[in-house]
Amino acid sequence: MKIGLFGGGFKPFTTGHFAKLANAIRDNDRVYLFYGLQEERDPQYYKIGPKKGQQKPDKRLRPIGASGRFYTPRMSKAIFDIYEQAIENNLPNVEIESTQGSTPMTRIFEVIEEFGNNPDVEKITVYGDGNTLRDYLKNRRYFSDLLDNGRVQLGAIAPESPSDYLDEETLNNLVSGSEDRARQSLSSYYPGASEEDITSMQSVRGTEVRDIASSELGIDSAKRFLPPFLNDSEKERIIQIMISDDEALGEVYLRSFIRGIIRG
Repeated sequence: MKIGLFGGGFKPFTTGHFAKLANAIRDNDRVYLFYGLQEERDPQYYKIGPKKGQQKPDKRLRPIGASGRFYTPRMSKAIFDIYEQAIENNLPNVEIESTQGSTPMTRIFEVIEEFGNNPDVEKITVYGDGNTLRDYLKNRRYFSDLLDNGRVQLGAIAPESPSDYLDEETLNNLVSGSEDRARQSLSSYYPGASEEDITSMQSVRGTEVRDIASSELGIDSAKRFLPPFLNDSEKERIIQIMISDDEALGEVYLRSFIRGIIRG
């Protein structure tokens, strides 16, 4: 059995993220997607304002365009719930897990430890962009033996030698090859799409999707950059959550939840 691991903060999970997930789906029997969430009252996200008892979002919260609003933990959780249900319905070999109280990287290390020496597991591949893979290399002490014997691989392209990860030029080539594979994997979900469109969907970042979604005129454009395992209704619900005030999110989320139950 081959296992793929992919994790991140995902604010929100875009077609760019899905390109890597599609790579993992294509190359593995089982894929674990670790979706980073912070607790709603986590102190790193809120600080006391100038007036006693007043709270305001920490600057580390991601802004939603120029709206003055932020992608809050509550918003992230509501959106995660939609992704979780959609993945369960449409991607049977993908197991999604929120990492509230932990981090995606920590969970990936735990899975490597759990399965790394399992004789039924042929290989564990960790997916991510170049910076993410470099972060794993900085912590290679957690799985150095497994990396050296080829049971753990970083990125979609296997190195000729484990030492290739330590040579910057060779590592760059491996990352570039992984991105090419991800683009090919993404294109298989959009038959007929132009190379320009696929490249645009692969390179989009969460910041851009939040910026587009912050305008009513941008809703349809923002939906284009949400992954294909979501139906149009689910994409609409995600955008509505992002463009709603956090105070009104409870009502929006409740309506979305009921609508999801009715539609099955």
